Amino acid sequence: MTQIYLYKLKPEKMQSDKFTKISRELGIKNKAVETDEAMAVHDSIQALAYAQPTAKFAGLLFYTDQSKGTADEVKKLIDKKSALKWAGRFLERFDLLPKQSKDERIKLNIETICDQTQAIVFDGKERSKKKIKTEIHSKITLNDIPVEGPRSKIRMIFKDEAKPIMMHLGMWESIEIFEERELIREHDVFTIVKEKLAQRHKDDMNYDIVDIKLAYYADEFKGGPDLLVPYYFVEIEHEDKKARAVGITDGPKKIIPIPAYR
Repeated sequence: MTQIYLYKLKPEKMQSDKFTKISRELGIKNKAVETDEAMAVHDSIQALAYAQPTAKFAGLLFYTDQSKGTADEVKKLIDKKSALKWAGRFLERFDLLPKQSKDERIKLNIETICDQTQAIVFDGKERSKKKIKTEIHSKITLNDIPVEGPRSKIRMIFKDEAKPIMMHLGMWESIEIFEERELIREHDVFTIVKEKLAQRHKDDMNYDIVDIKLAYYADEFKGGPDLLVPYYFVEIEHEDKKARAVGITDGPKKIIPIPAYR
């Protein structure tokens, strides 16, 4: 019998002065509005918000600059090195990453990866491929298991300046073990999926399981202990007889989340 940990998250209770310093760093000079659940500030083109520990998306810092669209062409896109440098300095200066745990059973690893995206651009005469955005995203693992979800993410989109036009930072301040539970075997997931689909699609049980992925999922906060728990994310593909008749071999796919513990 294999055991797996469930974790308790502690999002940061952000203070007004820290939120103000972050907004000034991003170029927003207006006064923030504050409630028990959130802090927010905006001007004519920018907005910044933070969800406090009691909110559904506790720990989420979101920023947007609407002066440029993510698909807009720019003369010179910021390079990956400059984007990573800005992101690293910003995260460190405002202490926005989780604190390292002294518990040896908690091995949290956060990497930031930077890519540049190309798009087809039409100048009125011809189409060409051009880089339109530099994007930073995170790869997070907890005891070698991927961590995903809106509250476990670092994402920044840059255009032609060393400041992002969009930022999604979903992080907690600290984490601790909540309890240890039995890990459901991957083999048993097939039975669970079959039972779930039998309830939803009584007349359509022709499907294949394409992939099964174990991951911790940082979903919205629903009250009670703020927990980070493991799921099996099961990708299934339904048979589409009409599509096959016209030569389309792939059927409609969807992801089914299955709690991975009992």
